[in-house]
Amino acid sequence: MLKKQLLIFPIRSIFHFLMMVVWLSTGIIAGLLNKETGINIIFSWVRFFLRLYGIDVHVQNDNDSTEKLSGCVFTLLSQNSLLDGPVGICAIPRPCRGIVNLEYAIIPFFGWAMWIFCWVIIRQWSSQAKKTLARVEAFLQNEGNLWMSIEGKRSENGSLSQFKKGPVVMAIKAQAKIVPVIIYGTKECLGYGNWRIRSGRVVVRLLKAIPTIDMRYEDRDELVNQLFTLAAQELSETQ
Repeated sequence: MLKKQLLIFPIRSIFHFLMMVVWLSTGIIAGLLNKETGINIIFSWVRFFLRLYGIDVHVQNDNDSTEKLSGCVFTLLSQNSLLDGPVGICAIPRPCRGIVNLEYAIIPFFGWAMWIFCWVIIRQWSSQAKKTLARVEAFLQNEGNLWMSIEGKRSENGSLSQFKKGPVVMAIKAQAKIVPVIIYGTKECLGYGNWRIRSGRVVVRLLKAIPTIDMRYEDRDELVNQLFTLAAQELSETQ
């Protein structure tokens, strides 16, 4: 029985990989012709992928029903799994986009797909980065939503890493609300250093939105500290 399971696992993984290649390639090609069509195809693959592996995603919104969650920077406070990105961006209201660095965007297939539904920042090319950020700002001001992680890297043990200022600065520039996000359950489905995906229940929790109206660039450090304190408090309550 064990030998049979060991044989089935790589065969199933190869089948899933080939399916991903075909699905994402279709989305990339379609996205070159019509970006919204490409985004729809790529998002449909993510949703199918989650169902395929038995990952049951629920969204918990702590905001009042009257709170309009558009033109917001949805900011992931704690990054524990490679699943956090695809789970999170599919859980927030659309239209939505993400921001990634070039290093992630050159990963075959999934990284290439990011060129369709994310803005790619080339940090070594300052003029490109500035133009891209200007487009992001305009997108937010036109009520599009942005997905970003505030941690610089994934956590190996669930502890918080140093917070970056990018999401906060972006929100202040656009005078957009920040919606802090915490995701529970992805670590159990695909933890740090693991490659085998397990089924499970995942909760995407949207914490109360933080307005940035009348905030200035000089307020960025205070807002980053506020988010770090919020993350530490929320995570300590679940441990």
